[in-house]
Amino acid sequence: MINRKTILKYINDKQHVTIEQMCSDLSISESTARRAIVQLEAQGKINRFRGGAFVLQDAAKTLVTTRQNLNTENKANIAKKAAALIKDSSTVILLSGSTVGNMCQYIKKKKITVITNSLIVLNELKSFVNIRLIVLGGLYNHEEAEFGGILSNPSLNYLRADRLFMGCSGFDEKHGFTNLNYSVELYRACIQACNDVCVLVDSSKYNQGGVSIAARPEQVKYLISDPGLSMKVVEAFKSKGISVILT
Repeated sequence: MINRKTILKYINDKQHVTIEQMCSDLSISESTARRAIVQLEAQGKINRFRGGAFVLQDAAKTLVTTRQNLNTENKANIAKKAAALIKDSSTVILLSGSTVGNMCQYIKKKKITVITNSLIVLNELKSFVNIRLIVLGGLYNHEEAEFGGILSNPSLNYLRADRLFMGCSGFDEKHGFTNLNYSVELYRACIQACNDVCVLVDSSKYNQGGVSIAARPEQVKYLISDPGLSMKVVEAFKSKGISVILT
């Protein structure tokens, strides 16, 4: 039977891991994985989030900044491809997430309007007068460096955008694009406010599950990923009417 020391080493090696990944990689039950995570957090050895765990961080670091250090090359390439879809004078929604946050370096010279709930996006773009920023308010989530909750949703009833750019925690051709949190209403409101939905996600998140469905396949126009996505999966998404862009 796998002990907590082995599980701790696994989490430290991975840095950020879901319970589903732990069960698959370590061949343990969901109850065993959850119990180990709770015990390791109580011992002050890891940080826990709903659906998984990540390595112990300094107070200044968060879950989203931890993810920024994972698959960095793929994320940068995906973000660059996504930024190329943004035209001057357009209005876009950039939801929080490490890959979407990477887009900022590629859009700083564009004359656009950006609607966001991300503190990372706000900090990256606030000095550029050519970009008009609209920040969605709400309850601040320290781990994700984002604003959310019911206070974010009403303002979206009075906004519209050409494109929405979002990330996800997992995806597959049957269920669509999922997250580990329950911000379903925010994603729904953003999707209703925009013309096109663009999902930015690296191939490592394929079939990684998730708790809530942020977008169904039929709601997404562009899936931007890396060449690690098999052609069989690419064709499956194309059959759903999604344009797949690989870096």
